[in-house]
Amino acid sequence: MPKQHPLLQSFGALLVLDADSRRIQAFSSNLAALVGTTVTDGRDQTLSEVLGKRLSQRLRHELQGQQRLAGPLTFTRPASPTRFQLYAYRSGAYVVVEIEPLTPVGKRRLLGTVNERLLRLTEASHQEELLDYLVRAVQELTGHDRVSICHFDSDWHGLIVAEACGSGLPSLLGQRFPSSDFPLSLRLAYERHPVRLIEDVAAPSEYLVPRDFPVALNDSFLRAPAPERQRYLHRLGVRGALSVAMQSDTGLWGLLFCYSAKSHPVAPPVRDAVRMLVQMATQRLLLLRARQEARYLQRVQDSLALSTKAREEPQSPQQLLAEQADTWMALFRSHGVALWAKGSVFQSGNTPAPEAISQLARRLDKAHVHSGPWCTRDTSKEPLTSSLSMPEQCGVLAVPLPVNPAQRGWLLFFRPEQVESFYWAMQPKAFPQGAVIATPPAAWHEEVVGKSESWQRVERLAAVDLGEDLTLAISAYEISTLNMYLECERKALAEANQRLEQLAHFDPLTQVWNRYRIEQAIDAELVAAKRYGAVFAVLLFDVDHFKQINDSYGHSLGDDVLVSLARLVESSLRGCDHLGRWGGEEFVVLATHSDIEAAAGLAERLRHLVASLEVNKLPQPITVSVGVAAWRPGDSCKTLVARADMAMYQAKRSGRNRVEVAIKESS
Repeated sequence: MPKQHPLLQSFGALLVLDADSRRIQAFSSNLAALVGTTVTDGRDQTLSEVLGKRLSQRLRHELQGQQRLAGPLTFTRPASPTRFQLYAYRSGAYVVVEIEPLTPVGKRRLLGTVNERLLRLTEASHQEELLDYLVRAVQELTGHDRVSICHFDSDWHGLIVAEACGSGLPSLLGQRFPSSDFPLSLRLAYERHPVRLIEDVAAPSEYLVPRDFPVALNDSFLRAPAPERQRYLHRLGVRGALSVAMQSDTGLWGLLFCYSAKSHPVAPPVRDAVRMLVQMATQRLLLLRARQEARYLQRVQDSLALSTKAREEPQSPQQLLAEQADTWMALFRSHGVALWAKGSVFQSGNTPAPEAISQLARRLDKAHVHSGPWCTRDTSKEPLTSSLSMPEQCGVLAVPLPVNPAQRGWLLFFRPEQVESFYWAMQPKAFPQGAVIATPPAAWHEEVVGKSESWQRVERLAAVDLGEDLTLAISAYEISTLNMYLECERKALAEANQRLEQLAHFDPLTQVWNRYRIEQAIDAELVAAKRYGAVFAVLLFDVDHFKQINDSYGHSLGDDVLVSLARLVESSLRGCDHLGRWGGEEFVVLATHSDIEAAAGLAERLRHLVASLEVNKLPQPITVSVGVAAWRPGDSCKTLVARADMAMYQAKRSGRNRVEVAIKESS
């Protein structure tokens, strides 16, 4: 097969220079027509001769030692009113220069418009309002026929969740696109280059002169769309397209698509404005989602908050389930819940038979060795459940309860089948059986049967928190029961009390204080501070990108990271300071006799110390984001930790691997 030479879109021109940015090695076929300058088909002409000495010197100066220009340069040509934008980057042994004409767009008016739209985005209080306003604002800026936001699910199928549509193209709101439309190579390309413009997919492409010049143009903004992308846009009835990636902390959240039925240019300042709006909207979207998840997690934790009475009068697993089952089923959107502990089954709602629950618990205990949750939404195809009698349960979420070191207990939630109707904008390449053609060949209707609703990430996190509290409650009950037989079971009582001490005060994974014990210590410091005015502070820190470590290297390595980090931090503290695991990848340091300056210094020392930590088989460094809050009159444990928590999330929003000190609120 003959080698394919790179093709370029005609709305801009391209130059290829040597590594010193002096001599022209190649140029696009439209350079003379676009810029109004003549370039010979050879390699002896300099950039100064074509674009002028001043611009050439400025380019070399700003690109020196850099992979790409920090920002575009602007210039004009003699006897021409057109202004041009120039951007340059290195590609192997060459420097690639991209040139675009700057169409007048009224910069001052554009800036005012963008600032107004940004303000409106920051005021949005829920996702639907935010995304609807974003697509309308972008359509007003660009003038495209249709502006859509496509959100990806866990299987990389895309769903159109917001849209502003004119008369030029049909609406796609609520329709889905198969994952085959978004291959890994395309998703990775959006991570490198979040903005992609196709001015006219039907326009003839430009080429490099000479055609066989060996330079890679994969990073060029002017690169022409690949043939498969051209065919895809033709199927959509689209000629002009602008797309912008919406990146979250964990990867590509979705894409904003701007489509027009006709050729549609977009000036560079307008593209920059659209990207700014998309970035702001994405950050606001993630903040709204984080707040919603935090409220949900708090509701789950509150469902089994151990009050003073509950600690004095522990409840049996059966009593706990009877009291909390309805609340838990509502929180986890399930129709049944079961608790398996020491071979006994306690259940409520619509659940499998006790024999099936026991078999599943024993299988999980052998197959699921780490401490995280296990879930499925298709019990008929899951190896652990396919042979069990579970006719009305399609989804299962299971959380291990380390009540007994020899055999864990399990908290299990069950969901019924959830028939889902999907409307596909295009036929997937490998479409499931049973799909019904609605209006061929563009739209497809599919009904997915035999599966439950997906278990959301926040639900899995909440289930782990609930499992930890439930483990403590069950352990407390067991110890209380054993104490009733003190005279005849002294040995059993001693062993149980030792286990309770470990479970009640120490985290089973890291062996540092657990949340309950560190809260006790903070409460004691609050009493001393109120009585004697003794200062102290708390440091709340979180392992950065911990979910990516679990997803990439497995939960076992994630557990090793937490254990190594806890040992390192605990060994570096003073004898009067204390470390506790707050939950998940979050830890708390109680710094006694420390004012805010001393606590901030301690936080910086710990941050640097953690950065030096090496964990076997983990190639990347470990970093933490730390929030610091000092005691002030009127504080409770809850308000003090809440300020540290807000500071920690500010550290995350500011880039992670940093320390933030809580600022006192205005009175």
